[in-house]
Amino acid sequence: MDATRILAEFGRTARIGPIGCNASLPELVEALGQPFIGDPVYEKCRWPRWFGYGNLQLVVCSCRLVVQVIVPAWHGEIEVPDARANTMVSYPSGVSYSQFTAALDAEGCDWSRGRDLPGQCTVETEVDGTRTGFVFVTTEGDEEPPLADATLNKAVSSAFHDCPPRTPDEEDDGFGSS
Repeated sequence: MDATRILAEFGRTARIGPIGCNASLPELVEALGQPFIGDPVYEKCRWPRWFGYGNLQLVVCSCRLVVQVIVPAWHGEIEVPDARANTMVSYPSGVSYSQFTAALDAEGCDWSRGRDLPGQCTVETEVDGTRTGFVFVTTEGDEEPPLADATLNKAVSSAFHDCPPRTPDEEDDGFGSS
């Protein structure tokens, strides 16, 4: 499997293996092991917090559900978990717009073109309320001519919700209190 197919599957299912919005952090730990534990997303709030597997960045809310998955592709590779082998696997991330949209079509995935900004274009998919945007750069720099085929920069999947309040008698899960 290559990055284009992994990302097309991400567009179709909003998941990379067990990782996706609304996945439970404790279930991910059980399936994939301990994640990289990052800082709080907002300086003055303990939650949501950053976690990660490989170079996948997860935003997890206080009820321990993933609300955002970010797949950075700008540095030349994506690193994703392979739960069957319990390892991380890297793939070159040089995915072009035409390769990606063809792969989405081959997967039978409905997609639309998002709102373009200067120097970028976006492909969007939606699965069960989870929206995923694939951001492609269309130039190599501000003063550069457009690329013949835009290149993937990142993918961001989001499904925000209101967390139920945590009760004081809930056990500590090792990630701290809410």
